[in-house]
Amino acid sequence: MMSLRPLLLAAMLAVSLPALAADLEPARDALRRHQYERAAELLRAAALAGDSEAAFMLAQMLRYGRGIATDLPAACRLLEQSATAANPRAAASLAAMLDAGECVGSTRTAAQWREAAEAAGHTSPPVKDTAPAAPAATGPDRLLRAAASGDLVEVRLQLATTAVDAVDDYGRTPLLLAAEAGKPDVVRELLQHGANTAHADRNGDSALLLAARSGGPAVVDLLVAAGAPVDAANRSGVTPLMVAARAGAGELAGRLLAAGASPGLRDAAGLRAGDYAARAGHTALAVRLGVTAAPAPAAPAATGALYAGRSPLMIAAERGDAKSLRERLNAGDDVNARDSKGMTALIIAAAAGRSEAVGILLAAGAKVDLSDARGWSALGVAIQQGHGEAALQLIHAGANPRSPQGNGKTPLLLAVGARLPELVAPLVHAGADVDGGDASGTTPLVAAAGGGEDACVQALLGAGAKASLADRQGRNALWHAASRGSTTSAGLLAQKSLVDAADMEGSTPLAAAAARGHDGVIRLLLGAGADARMASRSGNTPLHVAAAAGHPGSVRLLAGRAGNIDAVNRHQDTALILAARARCPDCVRTLLSAGASARLRDADGLSALDVARLTGDAAMVDLLD
Repeated sequence: MMSLRPLLLAAMLAVSLPALAADLEPARDALRRHQYERAAELLRAAALAGDSEAAFMLAQMLRYGRGIATDLPAACRLLEQSATAANPRAAASLAAMLDAGECVGSTRTAAQWREAAEAAGHTSPPVKDTAPAAPAATGPDRLLRAAASGDLVEVRLQLATTAVDAVDDYGRTPLLLAAEAGKPDVVRELLQHGANTAHADRNGDSALLLAARSGGPAVVDLLVAAGAPVDAANRSGVTPLMVAARAGAGELAGRLLAAGASPGLRDAAGLRAGDYAARAGHTALAVRLGVTAAPAPAAPAATGALYAGRSPLMIAAERGDAKSLRERLNAGDDVNARDSKGMTALIIAAAAGRSEAVGILLAAGAKVDLSDARGWSALGVAIQQGHGEAALQLIHAGANPRSPQGNGKTPLLLAVGARLPELVAPLVHAGADVDGGDASGTTPLVAAAGGGEDACVQALLGAGAKASLADRQGRNALWHAASRGSTTSAGLLAQKSLVDAADMEGSTPLAAAAARGHDGVIRLLLGAGADARMASRSGNTPLHVAAAAGHPGSVRLLAGRAGNIDAVNRHQDTALILAARARCPDCVRTLLSAGASARLRDADGLSALDVARLTGDAAMVDLLD
């Protein structure tokens, strides 16, 4: 007969995970970029919110001192948290640390944790008496770090066991990192090991383009000699020669020209290398690159109410006319000029959702964070108008994700209001404060819950938003979700906040749901442990609130959980008196069946029967008489 012990131990790890797992990609990206403090901050927030994978990853950083100080007790606590929440890798690691004496004490033995991990499909390594070495998976990371720092000795050491074209999360290889850092010795070593000179990162930047940007002629010579494609352009159509021209690097440009670089190529905005030099004020280099004519004068601005004060460049941007846009840029129009309202072509294109125009203008040097006379930037208007694609372009171009817009709201708050949950993670990854509120203290999570935006609530929690924060009335996101009647959001938030957290008036999320008859949310909150006996500052329990609002379904749900069915508020009203006042016969029947007394009187000396008589409701009088 098969032993039940492995099944029991597997079940021990099968504790339900939170309904929502955090988006850990920003933390992983920070790790691959060696931004360890940033990674630890992101992981810590997610671990505190109950994410088991975040707890495991942070524990590994603390165990091995990866970019932060080693803290074995903290690592042990995090592994225990993660293992208890069904992470078999955490269970295996905790077992190893218990065996090695790195963890002192646990709720289970090392053997139990190891068996549980194996029962869940994780194969543990043999137990050793010494502390485990750093995992082999760190080889690529070490090579990338060494290449970026110029550590030739470490590069050679890692190349013995690691592929030369290992990539980080941004698609950069050791060669790209060394080229960008201007490390010719490391570049030479990587080329000798067969590094791919044609590889490009996510932006399309090649090693040669990065070398041209950093101004390293020695690295450029090495790459050209190794056959690097000299005219390889990135996603904006920018070539290494254009980069050198914009920097006024005449010597570097000469080397690229000698290697066959073409000065006639145009970028996404239609600009040549010579145009880059001319715009940057490098006249001699511009002439050398074939730009000898002065820029054509701009055409007169269009007139009329629709285009008042707007130049042809701005009009082309609003229409999304890429051809005209490139023509005006080639003619020398000022890409950052403003109209009568302070709007630039970029702001105008973003407001109209013209993604192609936004890309062309950014490539032509449009300043991404300029604001119009009302305080709106291109990012702000793109989000406000619901143009998610244009907003993503601006975020990736470095737009400030924290800057309040003309209405005082941050881009993240605007994304919630515009129902664009897909922008939450990119904004937070770019530096937006996930808990940054507006003047009323409304955080993005509170706004999402209050607006019934379940997808935004999920995205914000995944980005580390604190569910405990409240607005100026003391109402947290769970309170607003309950008041809104959003079962999905309430379910997510109930796992991450105090279920009975009351507002300034003492009203709990359960009372908020009862006031509006949201029976599904009431069931959910009661199941999560909400206390139906809690009273507000005016003495009203959720049952009082439901009865006063005349919600029979809510009264039925709460009557058996209210404790004293005849509890009174400050006016000495019972739930039965309030139900009679609300003319809710079904509420009255439920309360009478639960044992409510019809004899009790309020502060005015009125009983439920008296109230029924005053309302003239004969059926209600019959029920209570």
